Amino acid sequence: MKIKKGISRLAILAGLFTIMGSILIFRLYQLQIIEGKSYEENFELRIKKTLTEKAVRGNIYDCSGELLAGNRLVSTITIEDNGTYETDRERQLTLNGTIYRVMKLLKEQGEELINELKIEPGQDGGYRYLAEGTALARFKADIYGKAYIEDMTSQEADMDADEMIKYLKSEDMYSLYSEGGRPYTDKEYAEYGLPGKMTEEEELAVIGVRYMLSLNSYRKYLPVTIAREISEKTAAAVMENKAVLQGIDVSEEWMRVYNGGDAFGHILGYTGVISAEEMESTRKRGEDPAADDIVGKTGIEYYMDEWLQGRDGIKEVYVNNTGKVLQEGEIIREESPGGDVTLSIDKELQEAVYQILEQRIAGILIQNIIDARSFDVTSVADASDIKIPVYDVYYALFDNDVIDMDRMGEDGASALETELNARITGKTALEAGRIRTALENEKADYGSMPEELQIYLTYMLDDFLEWEEDRLDKSDGIYRAWQQGKQTDIRELLMRGIEKGWFAAGGADEGDKYLTGGELYALFLDETLEGLENDKGFRKLVCRQMILSDGISPSEVCRLLYEQGELEEDEDYGRLLSGGISPYDFIIAKIASLQITPGQLALAPCSGSAVITDVNTGKVLACVSYPGYDSSRLANEMDTDYYYKLYHDKSAPFYNKATQQLTAPGSTFKPVTVIEGLQEGMIDYHTALECDGVFDKVEPHLKCWNWSGHGLITGAADALKNSCNDYLCEISYRMGMSGREEFSDDQALEYIQKYASLFDLDKESGIEITESSPQISDHYGIPSAIGQGTHNYSTSQLARYVTTLANQGTSYKLSLIEEAGTQQAPRIESRIDLPPEVWDTVKEGMEEFASSASYLGELNIRTAGKSGTAQESDIRPDHALFVGYAPADAPKIAAAVRIANGYTSGNAVAAAADMFKYYFEGDESVLNSKASQASTVRTD
Repeated sequence: MKIKKGISRLAILAGLFTIMGSILIFRLYQLQIIEGKSYEENFELRIKKTLTEKAVRGNIYDCSGELLAGNRLVSTITIEDNGTYETDRERQLTLNGTIYRVMKLLKEQGEELINELKIEPGQDGGYRYLAEGTALARFKADIYGKAYIEDMTSQEADMDADEMIKYLKSEDMYSLYSEGGRPYTDKEYAEYGLPGKMTEEEELAVIGVRYMLSLNSYRKYLPVTIAREISEKTAAAVMENKAVLQGIDVSEEWMRVYNGGDAFGHILGYTGVISAEEMESTRKRGEDPAADDIVGKTGIEYYMDEWLQGRDGIKEVYVNNTGKVLQEGEIIREESPGGDVTLSIDKELQEAVYQILEQRIAGILIQNIIDARSFDVTSVADASDIKIPVYDVYYALFDNDVIDMDRMGEDGASALETELNARITGKTALEAGRIRTALENEKADYGSMPEELQIYLTYMLDDFLEWEEDRLDKSDGIYRAWQQGKQTDIRELLMRGIEKGWFAAGGADEGDKYLTGGELYALFLDETLEGLENDKGFRKLVCRQMILSDGISPSEVCRLLYEQGELEEDEDYGRLLSGGISPYDFIIAKIASLQITPGQLALAPCSGSAVITDVNTGKVLACVSYPGYDSSRLANEMDTDYYYKLYHDKSAPFYNKATQQLTAPGSTFKPVTVIEGLQEGMIDYHTALECDGVFDKVEPHLKCWNWSGHGLITGAADALKNSCNDYLCEISYRMGMSGREEFSDDQALEYIQKYASLFDLDKESGIEITESSPQISDHYGIPSAIGQGTHNYSTSQLARYVTTLANQGTSYKLSLIEEAGTQQAPRIESRIDLPPEVWDTVKEGMEEFASSASYLGELNIRTAGKSGTAQESDIRPDHALFVGYAPADAPKIAAAVRIANGYTSGNAVAAAADMFKYYFEGDESVLNSKASQASTVRTD
């Protein structure tokens, strides 16, 4: 009985396990065999990711609370690569088709597609890169998916733009026309809304958006903005077609808006989409930027970027294995808007100073333009006597792209444009033929060629041909002869360069190894001259020669300004056509009315700068660089045409003349030398000296600016009043003789350097935008005493120096920031402790200078100042400078003004007087939008 019971229990257990096993096997069969395909199709991997919600960028205000940079909410179109695809072919077709459809829709609505691709069609066919140097290398590395530039192969790094486009269109990248070795079918093209063949413009648009998406490839759930500031009508059209636009959505974002125009470009800077280099550096700081993050690029936008950015919000999302968002999760951090910044800048003063500089520079041009074809600058002993022939003005309109030569050959060009373009093209071919004839001669001696041909060959060798610096033998005799005097056989120089591989193109390679030297030279010449004929720079040179020889008449040049819309038709246009006004008088009239500006002409002078400070805080009230630029056209979606016009502009508007341009200070440095002499006991207040117009105790002799001499200089203050070179040189001479039997130039320099350093002229000013490093003179002890030698300072650094003179000893770090969350206290760099009588002597001299100077002496307030003239070249006008403060008895503001190539210091004095008049008297008559009368007075 017991045995039977045992068998019964085992049987029950066995039966139970058999039933359970059968159920398990059946369930597995059901899951894997019967329903397996369904589960496989419906399965989605859920991955938790974090999503960033962009913070609103902070505003920038002027000292009165007027908005300088703010935000405006605009509608945008975004794209995500969030589809689920069975094959890569389907993905490529879907993405390309979606982009193409959106592009066409935008075009129909008059909107533009954003394209961050660094490639565009070239002027002579093919393609060209829009970046160079490190930026280009980073772009290529991003294309190849390389974390670092160094990871690229040499073939990848050297790929030209044509090859790059071919690569991007291929199956290795964006598969524009085939995938998997099979071309797309007509049915597929129709299904995905694609044409069988796209235009060049359409290809670049599709490739550009695909490139932008690729920058976010590791975070596909982040959208990329492909159109900004779209209309309501466009937004509605997109939403209506959303069913066939995979990953496309209409969204909103804040767009940066700037006020103040060109006067504020250098201060505010601008924002833009984060670059590859910026992304890399941001990641190194432990942050995780997106490809469409907006960051500050220059100016205060850059310096205060972290504060202005605010704090992005972060929330969790769940995405599938393709990056598609399945569910929103927890909010980890709320978005916090960026902080506001209040500047010390006075908007109205900034704009006024900008206009004053433009008016004054225009007046200098008018004073010195003469009705002539040319002017021999070597014929004058004084740079202030240099004149500007009006034919240089005619050519400047072409040379600085005020007149667009490319437009003259386009469809829709006017009859005059078409006619002139045909003439220029014909003349260009003719001149290229002359060059060929000269270079095919057995001996092509540069020195014996006509001047016109020399100009062309100099351009060809120095500007057009690309010399390989790493291969170039600069010790080679024939190369040195060219560089030193250009007296050489050009044919021999070119053949040597071809043989040695000195040129980026045209050197011998494997395919040419059976060619003779003469055959290689012929091939090189063909390639070079073909390129030269299509080169814009060469065409401009040809244009110059045509203007000088009346192949293009002055009247035709003036008419082109109207034909191309640079000037609006007016009374002068009719007079020009009828001969009622000469081209010379016409040009003068247009400069006088600022319809043609100094910045456009880029002649000498064409630029200026001024910095005005609060003498009791070092806060900057105005910081002006002329010419400037409009930040609004560079922020958000950059106006690339505007950017490249600025980039190539010969007046260098991107270059901040107030903080980056360094020149000698001229006589504005003389107060330092007087302080040095007083402190070291070389002179006292009453030390007198007879000025005979030349300081002859050292070789070479140094003339006083007043060549006939000042006569008796009664003391140190009188020396500053008269800006007497003889007196100031004597101080430095005595310093070099101190304790010695013979003059020591090095010892004289040591004292100059000591006292210049005392005023922090060896340091940057502290201003919160890009600034060049200054240099205290390290050669020529006597000239250095009067602000020559190798002194080099920016206008901002001279502004700090004169601020210290005004408040008698507190050297502030200049600042543009008044408030950023909290009030920004003045920052003191150093304090200078000098006896009161030393300060009083310098103050008295500067007051007497100002009261006796034209313009300043006419003001209703008493001012103090010192002008300066700095020579940089024998063939260009000198720089005009001024430093000063007002009111003299209780200083409130200090100013430093520089007009590069401004002829005489009186022009800087006149500009400063206008600024003081506007600031203290509120006199807006100084702002009349007309060229001001230039000064011919030299005061130092």
